[in-house]
Amino acid sequence: MMKLNDYKTVEYPTTLYKYRDWSNSLHKKILTKGVLYLAPPSSFEDVKDCNVPEKFPKKSELYDFFLEKSKKEYPNRNRNEHRQFARYWTEKSPLGNPRKLTKLIEELNNEFNDRFGVLSLTANCNNDTMWEKYANNHMGVCFGFDAKALFDCVGGGGEVQYVDKLPTIDFVKDDFVKKHVKNIFFKEKKWIFEQEYRLHKMWKSRASMDDRCFKFPVDSLVEIRLGKDMPLSDKEEIKQIARQNFPKAKIIECS
Repeated sequence: MMKLNDYKTVEYPTTLYKYRDWSNSLHKKILTKGVLYLAPPSSFEDVKDCNVPEKFPKKSELYDFFLEKSKKEYPNRNRNEHRQFARYWTEKSPLGNPRKLTKLIEELNNEFNDRFGVLSLTANCNNDTMWEKYANNHMGVCFGFDAKALFDCVGGGGEVQYVDKLPTIDFVKDDFVKKHVKNIFFKEKKWIFEQEYRLHKMWKSRASMDDRCFKFPVDSLVEIRLGKDMPLSDKEEIKQIARQNFPKAKIIECS
């Protein structure tokens, strides 16, 4: 199991890349507005991304679960008080009621999607599959960013792990960090071609579109790679905008 480290100790390549479709007006904002978008997990193509299986305690296990919870969180209580707490929550908790549990999970998932954002990047700028899938079949563009500058700007993040079977979050045994790592940094092996690194952010309340679009440092955009089949008019448009907004970025025409 990977560890959730402070972003300053996460290992990552010097440059991370974002493939974009230049015919999409929203994708153009990287160059025209100098912003990147932290997407809600609900918008992902992979429905299992940030949505790994969860294991909840059976009703027969709830008493012991709440008894231990009381002892851990309220160590000054006496034995009788711990037992009263465990009995009360065994009966009242939605964990013991399938209908309430389903509703609770739905509410938590909705809140998570409203408040959480992910920026997906990749370590590989010469990946034909990525060019085809995410950059309009080589007619788009691939932006290269100074990885450290982006991590400094956003904060949290790390490398995605690709596995045959997604890990299961154990509601009882896993602490917050383990739950977070399992949910955010694991994907099925069919996505391994992406070679993904992701940055993420959690807001205190529902994030607006403006919240999710963050201004990145001008000098952090270091490369602009033009797709090998990009129309000449698009190349000229990008070069003109780049000269004005990102004069230090190196423009590379792929072949």
